[in-house]
Order: sequence, then structure tokens, then C-alpha cells
Amino acid sequence: MERVKPPRSVFINYPLGHPCGKPFDAPLQSHILRDTLNFFSTATVPGQIQDLPYQWEKDFSWDNYFRDIREMVEEEGGQVQEWKPKGKSL
Repeated sequence: MERVKPPRSVFINYPLGHPCGKPFDAPLQSHILRDTLNFFSTATVPGQIQDLPYQWEKDFSWDNYFRDIREMVEEEGGQVQEWKPKGKSL
């Protein structure tokens, strides 16, 4: 996220498509939204990124996530595009 250089941002280590947790989990979504808005209203440094402390319920690994995506695409007969950020591992 630092490479994008947002004015201010929060990061939550959840799977793609789940920036606020599981669907219909209103209490958790409210906490995440409240923490995000609180950070935006108090951040004083441009480019500041706040990691939110929430953890995905199950063990979550980006490596496993991308492996599962690759398997699904290959099962459907598609091609997986190779991409990794330069100098960083996921």
C-alpha cells in the first residue's frame, strides 16, 4: 500500500473482497468502520497508514490464498497471470 502513496489509509489483513469482515457481521463491521473513521479524523501526517488489529477468523495466508486462486483458475481451464511486487514477497 505504501507504493500507492495514499494521503491516509488503513490496512486490515483480510482476504481480498472482505475489507470489513464477513457479510452480515454488523458488529465487527461497525468496529472496523469506527476505527477507520477515528484514524482519519486524528491522523496528522500525510501518507500515514494505520494497521488495524483485527484478525481473520481462520488461519489466513496470502500464499495459500493465491495458491487456491491458481487452482480454481486452472480447474476452469484459464491461465494464471504471474505477478509479484518488485522486491517484496507476499
